[in-house]
Amino acid sequence: MLKEAKAQKTRIRALDQLHRGDEIEAHLSVGPSYDDVVIRRGSVQDTAPGIGVVWIMDRVSGMRKAVNADECSLWRVA
Repeated sequence: MLKEAKAQKTRIRALDQLHRGDEIEAHLSVGPSYDDVVIRRGSVQDTAPGIGVVWIMDRVSGMRKAVNADECSLWRVA
């Protein structure tokens, strides 16, 4: 049986580190005793660093979604 390779994740601390087509996840902290929850995953479509928003093409819904970087942590998925 083959093991599935786990994706490596890198924390994005500034939106200017992102480029169109980057695969990212948005994580939301639900409490000190719990791991962060992935609320969105998709490829970057556009960024607005001045207002702290990144737009992604969401993998689950197939729709364009806005993610507020002030409300969650962003991670690049390799």
